[in-house]
This record gives sequence, C-alpha cells and structure tokens, in this order.
Amino acid sequence: MMIELFIRVLLLLSLTAIGWLLGKNLKLDAKGISALLIYVISPFVIFYAIVQSPANWTYLKYSFVAFVMASTMAMFAMLFAKRIWHDGRINLFGFAGGTGNTGYFALPLVLAIFNENQIAIAIFIIIGITLYEFTIGYFMTAIGAMNMKESLIKVLKLPLIYAATLGIIFKFYQIPIDDIAASFLANFKGAYSVLGMMCIGITIAQFSKLAVDWTFAILSSFWKQAVYPCIALLIFAWLWPVNKETLQVIALMAATPMAANVVIISTNLDLHPEKAASAVMLSTLLALLSIPVALYVSLTLL
Repeated sequence: MMIELFIRVLLLLSLTAIGWLLGKNLKLDAKGISALLIYVISPFVIFYAIVQSPANWTYLKYSFVAFVMASTMAMFAMLFAKRIWHDGRINLFGFAGGTGNTGYFALPLVLAIFNENQIAIAIFIIIGITLYEFTIGYFMTAIGAMNMKESLIKVLKLPLIYAATLGIIFKFYQIPIDDIAASFLANFKGAYSVLGMMCIGITIAQFSKLAVDWTFAILSSFWKQAVYPCIALLIFAWLWPVNKETLQVIALMAATPMAANVVIISTNLDLHPEKAASAVMLSTLLALLSIPVALYVSLTLL
C-alpha cells in the first residue's frame, strides 16, 4: 500500500507542475481561478459531500471534532507566529497551522485506499476542516489584510456557509436528489481537486522571482507535518482512543501538506501569495514522506 500511496502522491504533485507550466506559457490568472474555487466550486462540493455521504448523523461528530481541532491548532499557531513575525505572516501562519490539504490532496487518496466506512469518516472530517477554512480560517487570514468589520462581511459573503447549511437540511429531511442532479454535482469534485492543485503552480508561475521565505516555509511545514500529526496521534491513540481504521484516517488527514486553500485565500486577499505558494509547494513535496510515515505509525500504535 505504501508504494501505491507514494505513486498517487507523485501524480497529485504532477498537477501542480502542470499548473506551473500553464501559468508560465499561457499567463493564467490565479486570482480568478481562486475566486472560482471559493465562490462556485467549493460550495457545490461541500453540499454534494454532505447529501451523498454514506453515513448517518452520528458521523457529524467527526466534523465537529475536526472543526474544533483545526481552530485550536490555528490559535496556537498564531500565538507561536507572533513571537517571530510582526506582519500579515502571523495571520497566514495561523490559518495554515490549523488546516491541511484534505480536499484537493487527501480526498483522491482516501477514495483509492480506504473502505466505505473510512471514506465516510474522511468525508465528515473534510467537511469540518473545510468549514474551518472558510469561516474562522478565512476570518483569521482576512484580519491580516482588512479591519474587523470588512473581515466579517467577507466571511458572511462566502456561499460555502450557506451550501453546508442547505446540505444539512437536505440530509436531515432526507430530501432526494435525482440521478441527473447527482451526476451534475459529481462533476465539481474532479474540478475541485484538479484546479486546487494546479492553482499552486499557477500562482508560483506568476512571479518572475519567487520570494521564498525559508523561515515561514520551514516552520509552517514542520508545524503541519510534524507537530499536527504527533498531537493528533497522541490524542486519538491514547487520550481519546479510537479503533485502528479510524486512526488510519485521522493519521492521513493530520499528515496532509499545507492546504492549497492557503494559496487560494491569500491570493484572493492579496496577503503574501508568493510566500504562501512557495511554502505550500515545499510542504506538498514533504508529503511524500509525511503521509506514509503517519500511516505506518498509526498501524503500529493499536
């Protein structure tokens, strides 16, 4: 399984390379693509994930725990960042420290290597993480570029909040979605992963000289791919133990690289997008190591 996982991670990285090549040769606008992902594609994906999930209401606990853990890790990340920087990187580090690339990156891996129950758990974790990204996380990042009132307005304009609410209503009242509508909504899942990974490369390609902030890139990658999975495994292997199948899903989700949405949101808000892109690229390369190691550790703990 580890070799298959390694190959699948490499294929996902190839999408970023394709994005870079397209960005260099076609002069694509990453900000327009990021807006498309945030305001159009993400709401459809989150709505479809909720209504089509093969789980019952008890699985919402995974969304809740993921949301709380992401928010808590982001708070501690921001407190840590304040000791190092005194500009918008504090907010960017805080946002990045609470999330991971669970949608564009982890979802294709989950669908390929896990069983149906594990896929259901992963989907609800992704819902919790995504809600963090586009609520508290987005607000946290926007504070670095706007005042409090402007940040709140920006968050309230995000359609993902309303898409998630609508999805929960459909699920609760068991409102059916016919095959034609389901087929239409399923199209957005592929676009979500492909465009999300490509957007990293397209953003990097926009800068003639990429401003690599090595301190930011190394610390944010270390936080996301060492600190985060260690804390997650500590909690769910010993403090609040779960079964091995669930722990495998948690390990993969915790060890994912920095979220592509760090690039997308920083580009959308004009908050150090070049530094975000280079940090996410480094973190994504490190996923070749972090994900197999985290899965191996999860298999040996219980």
